[in-house]
Amino acid sequence: MQLRNILLVDDQEIPTQESIRSLEHFVPRECIHYVSSAAEAMDYLREQGADLVFLDIDMPGTSGFSLAEYMTTHHKEVPYVFLTGYANFAAKSYDYEPVDFLTKPIDLVRLQKTFERLDKTETKPESGRIALHTKQGYMLIDPRNILHISKVRRKVQLVCKDGRQLTVNNALEELEVILSDWGFFRCHQSYLIHLEDIQEIVPNSFGQTYDAVLANGVTVPISRSKTQALREALQNQGVRFL
Repeated sequence: MQLRNILLVDDQEIPTQESIRSLEHFVPRECIHYVSSAAEAMDYLREQGADLVFLDIDMPGTSGFSLAEYMTTHHKEVPYVFLTGYANFAAKSYDYEPVDFLTKPIDLVRLQKTFERLDKTETKPESGRIALHTKQGYMLIDPRNILHISKVRRKVQLVCKDGRQLTVNNALEELEVILSDWGFFRCHQSYLIHLEDIQEIVPNSFGQTYDAVLANGVTVPISRSKTQALREALQNQGVRFL
């Protein structure tokens, strides 16, 4: 993906300059443009457009989340990355579809992965393993063998199709971004599931939302806000709703 116009939205001068210096490792300085409010960002996007937007979440007036909603409606083709100094905002980001979620100051290794993700095609990788961080070190696993991932209190637990259960140190938000390349979907604030393992979508016991029944009979809740997005994700995989 060729990036000629990157927009950085942040209301704080010093963190902004630090972010710009980080971005300069990957794109020329003249390609990086800066505004300090959501209102300025809306004007810029309307007049200039952008190839990529870095959104600070915690801003006075209109937050980065609200700006992301605006972009989804008016500039859906523009990818964006959430940027914040507070990691606890990550839990609130699951209703959105950012390219990545980065904390300030930006780690260059993580930023490199962000740009690599932008360069990838939309096709799912055919092979490859990922290294998940556990208490014992790093566990190498093929994502196709993961059934679902859940967050219970502060622990992120991974359930494999062979019955193994692993507790990993990776944040669910990080895994959501990485595993999207393998067809995983954040159906709930606390769950990641593999789209190809969904066997049924059924009303839950209260009749107001839905549950996903996976290949092993495990039932996982679907957030009301994610129901339409899940339908669209399945349709993109060739599922026809009759």
